[in-house]
Amino acid sequence: MARVLVIGAGLAGSAVALFCARRGHEVTVLDSGSPPPSGATPDEEVRAWSRKEVPHARQGHAFLALSTRVLREEAPDVLTAFTARGALVTPLEPGSEDATVLSRRLVYEGVVRRAAQAEGSVTVSTGARVTDLVTGKEADGVRRVIGARTADGTEHTADLVVDASGRRSRVAHWLAAAGLPAPQETAQPCGFFYLTRHYKLRPGHAFPSTTVPIVAELDYGTALVFPGDNDTFQLSTTLAVDDPLKHRLRDPDAYGRFLASVPRTAEWTDRGTPLDDPSPMGHIENRRRSLRDDLSRPVAAGLVLVGDAALQTNPTFGRGVSLALTHAQHLARTAEEAAADPAAYTAGFEEWTDSRLGVWFEIQLATDRARFAQLKAGLRGEHAPPADDLPNRFVRAMAVLREDDPEIRTAALRLYNMLMTPQGLMADRTVARRILAFLREHPLPEVRTPGPDRAAFEAVVAGDSVRDLSAPTAHP
Repeated sequence: MARVLVIGAGLAGSAVALFCARRGHEVTVLDSGSPPPSGATPDEEVRAWSRKEVPHARQGHAFLALSTRVLREEAPDVLTAFTARGALVTPLEPGSEDATVLSRRLVYEGVVRRAAQAEGSVTVSTGARVTDLVTGKEADGVRRVIGARTADGTEHTADLVVDASGRRSRVAHWLAAAGLPAPQETAQPCGFFYLTRHYKLRPGHAFPSTTVPIVAELDYGTALVFPGDNDTFQLSTTLAVDDPLKHRLRDPDAYGRFLASVPRTAEWTDRGTPLDDPSPMGHIENRRRSLRDDLSRPVAAGLVLVGDAALQTNPTFGRGVSLALTHAQHLARTAEEAAADPAAYTAGFEEWTDSRLGVWFEIQLATDRARFAQLKAGLRGEHAPPADDLPNRFVRAMAVLREDDPEIRTAALRLYNMLMTPQGLMADRTVARRILAFLREHPLPEVRTPGPDRAAFEAVVAGDSVRDLSAPTAHP
């Protein structure tokens, strides 16, 4: 069995520790932050657990069925623990084992973290900020990373070093300081600005729906609903980063007026009481880091990137946790190979990441390019035509047809929950045939969500009354 050193104790790092420990590996986790508060209720945990190193910790989250499937395979007791903490494990369809978990991020993360820490072969060092990598001899012409050094000078060594430190990973700095090549990086600013506010259901009220996604996509912005644990829910919005009104929405009254003006979120605000003020998140981007040089050779041996440190995607689609847990599962299944041939292991891990997870990154790049173009037009009060490439047209046709076609609705849910790739969807002859037939009649299908146009939005934010906010729900 391997000795595994994990940098970062967020969801990716905790999942690596948990899954590896249950396969008999010895794991040390270096956490620059603090552990979840002991004995706290879920509400107290959300209020008291400082996660400054996780900028999206208090934003809305949807935990997709792919992440639930991984947990069912690796740690089914964690799903039971979610329920005990008040989260909802909601089947995609009646009788299905595939399910989403409806929970606030910090409640979900606390459950996974405690499960990892409870393993006898896991040691967690809190307040341990990594400053350097520790390197050893070359392996097949590539210098080997054998550990990490923390700010107090302590060196931690292992057979395999895992960077699970998230979107703010300093791996490029660590490699440069060790005299090693920088990782290759692909980055795309998403052009979005996030705001999230938490709510509690009022007594006697229930969630209007527990089937995600719940999204209102308007020309100039998006409103999203995230049902959570213990009768809480989060309402999030995204606007373009250069929208002059983005900071006005940080005002609680303006935020409430906007959400009340969008029918899809208004039914939620009517049932809930705000728990806090809108919380912002900026600098959102899609980023892929790869530990390979231009000739596809590993830049270091015995080091791998997991979760957001490797693949960071726009959180609107909620794919990050599923990608992280899938990554962690593959690492746990193969970690013993690292000691025998660390260079080959790093190279193979990168290849697996590209072949199995890279498709979701590429999809996100294309989706966000198209969406940002719409937002730019929306700022001018215009409606931009939808992207005309086949994948985007295919998905929009599904959104129209799913309302009346159960098979397409099932396929759409599986695609959203990452249980099926777009390529797999197109290979489904029944679904693909129906969608392609629809596209022949309606080449540019489009779903329009009821809500205020740009002029009405500006009036709502300013506090003016707006009478008619109706818009067509769909038009092919």
